Amino acid sequence: MTVLPGPRDSAAAGPAARHRYLLPLLLAGQAMAAMDTSIANVAAPAMRADLGLSGAALQLAVAGYVLAYAVFLITGARLGDDHGYRRVFVLGVSIFTVSSLACGLAPSTGWLVAGRVAQGVGAALLVPQVLSLIQHHYAGGARARAIGYYSMILGLGATAGQLLGGVIVTVDLAGSSWRPAFLINVPIGIALVWLARRVIPDTRGERRRLDLVGVLALSLSMLGVVVPLTFGQDLHWPAWTWASLAAGLLGLWGFWRHENALARRGGAPLLNLQALATPGIRAGLAVIATGFIGYGGWLFAAALYLQAGLGFSPLTSGLVFTAYALGFGISNLKWSSLPAAWLRWTPAVSLGAMGLANLAFGATALGLGWAATAMVPLLFLAGGSHGLGFGTTVNQMTLRTAPAHAPAISGLVTTAVQLSIVLGIALLGALYLALGVAGDAGTSSRAMAGVTFAIAMGAWLATVCAVRLARAPLAAAPPDPARH
Repeated sequence: MTVLPGPRDSAAAGPAARHRYLLPLLLAGQAMAAMDTSIANVAAPAMRADLGLSGAALQLAVAGYVLAYAVFLITGARLGDDHGYRRVFVLGVSIFTVSSLACGLAPSTGWLVAGRVAQGVGAALLVPQVLSLIQHHYAGGARARAIGYYSMILGLGATAGQLLGGVIVTVDLAGSSWRPAFLINVPIGIALVWLARRVIPDTRGERRRLDLVGVLALSLSMLGVVVPLTFGQDLHWPAWTWASLAAGLLGLWGFWRHENALARRGGAPLLNLQALATPGIRAGLAVIATGFIGYGGWLFAAALYLQAGLGFSPLTSGLVFTAYALGFGISNLKWSSLPAAWLRWTPAVSLGAMGLANLAFGATALGLGWAATAMVPLLFLAGGSHGLGFGTTVNQMTLRTAPAHAPAISGLVTTAVQLSIVLGIALLGALYLALGVAGDAGTSSRAMAGVTFAIAMGAWLATVCAVRLARAPLAAAPPDPARH
């Protein structure tokens, strides 16, 4: 296989990083997994009509993927470090591909729900390997650009999935309705498996005994948290959702205690506690969580506000959403060209801009001297500042960690993104519904203003964490991207 040189400043990153197919391959796998977090949302009405799904079954078919995805991300990161990033990436893509075929051909409710859960497991295995491999095989400006692409796809996957799902269902290829939304993954997945075995180097950490108690404790605790956050709002928060949430949070505390005790005994905890203790890492995770809590809540509230409140058509609403997505994507493509000295403080600056953009959008909703046409540029600014903050935060976190900690950081970042979106929908969605009545323009506008003001306050409070990240020291020794 011919290895061609890539960017000039990636020479130190070894032959794998110079291979022109490595990064596109990794990002294609991540994009496939990210889009499936939302592609079923658009296809849901067609799935319900075709299979006769009940409301509960439809929720499971839509949310089962996100549940499994979020629950097993940290475990997937650890498995990659133990058994090889290439091997686990290939396993994850294989599971994802086979389960996508099962979903696309599903003859019944049970088949579809099981396929969606299996898709989530496959995604949880493949996605954490992406950032781990980037950190191992890219350095300098090449790593910054790779993380920019990584951040763009991880952040915009849900939006892209909604758009793709809408196109597929509308086209109704050969009368197949929603099924190509899943079947499209099959040829892509087969190609990725074939290429991955030839392109991705067999990089891994030290083989250790898997902490099965930790896996079980973390998985059950995460389910306890994610299930009520996913279904609680639609069910009007019955008692069991609060009990589950409390049990999940208590379980996470118990998991943390178990991991610390195991580390003190000289064992190998599921989560690398040294990575989480690295100065700046927890602050960086707080910055990421703040941005995606706002993003999740905004997606939920804006969908109601634009269509039920302002009477926009679905097409017009989709175009408004696109402004945020464009800002997010463009900023992630461009920030790597900024001077290195600026990048340290970029997360704090971007959080300030994100707060201003949301505050201005809320003022627009209230009609405080702003024209309705100001919404699009304000959303572009909000998306751009969010994307800029996310990409540069991930970059600053990787600069402060050694390659041995890459799997833990990868699992934590992707888990933070998924959980924060779910949390944002639950918290800010509840705020919107409490302040406004869908279909009433006045109350909908006040509710949207309340949500965007809350996002702005959260962004400004998170600048404290961004400053702590900026002041944290860099890794004592530069990472060794040529490590195989």
